[in-house]
Amino acid sequence: MHRLGPCAAALRELAKSNDPHRDILIERHIDEYLKADPFSLAHALERLRRAIHYEELKSREGEDWSIARNYVRSLLSRMT
Repeated sequence: MHRLGPCAAALRELAKSNDPHRDILIERHIDEYLKADPFSLAHALERLRRAIHYEELKSREGEDWSIARNYVRSLLSRMT
C-alpha cells in the first residue's frame, strides 16, 4: 500500500502540469506502480481508480485527472 502514496503524488503533480508529454509520463507512473504492487493487478487497478476518484473530488484548481482516469479505465476494461 505504501506505493500508492508516491504514485498518487506524482500523478497529482502531472495533473497540474502542461508538459506536452504528460500523457506518456502519467501512463509510465501508473505502469510502474502496477509492476511494483504486491497484490493482484485487478486489486491494484481498483485501488488506483479509487485514489484518482478521490483526488478528482477535491476539485483543485488547474488539475486535470482525465488522462489518468481514462488510462486506468482502459486497463480495467481490458481485464474483463
